[in-house]
Amino acid sequence: CEALNAKLLEEKTNLLKSLEGEKGELGQVQERANKLSAQKADLESQLQDTQDRLQQEEDARNQLFQQKKKLEQEVAGLKKDIEDLELAVQKSDQDKATKDHQIRNLNDEIAHQDELINKLNKEKKLSGETTQKTAEELQAAEDKINHLNKVKTKLEQTLDELEDSLEREKKLRG
Repeated sequence: CEALNAKLLEEKTNLLKSLEGEKGELGQVQERANKLSAQKADLESQLQDTQDRLQQEEDARNQLFQQKKKLEQEVAGLKKDIEDLELAVQKSDQDKATKDHQIRNLNDEIAHQDELINKLNKEKKLSGETTQKTAEELQAAEDKINHLNKVKTKLEQTLDELEDSLEREKKLRG
């Protein structure tokens, strides 16, 4: 029995040593668990910070996307305004070309009318000179006719006087 007691005592001692060793290991495990728990809390905090930053970045990205969309709409509106202005300029250029052509035609017509007016003024002046000359010639002819009529009247008077004298002479001689 003594041998059994010694064996049991030895086993008890071994178990106590083993338990002491396990207690030491348990302390290490608890210490390690505490460190891991602290690391976990730190990592969870970092994860939360990262998630917060991610949310901020997504919000900023959404805001930029909205701004981009708004700017694209403004650019599209400006492009349409530019197209409208270009069409207006093109129409204005066409209108200007048409007006320039009309002005050239009117200037040509005015020049032609000026030539006709100058020609008619020359003809009028020439006609006036011809009328003046004809009037002067007519006046001269009238003056000549009046003079010839006076001469004729004098000659007729003289002839009448001579005929009267001749008649008297014939009566006196007769």
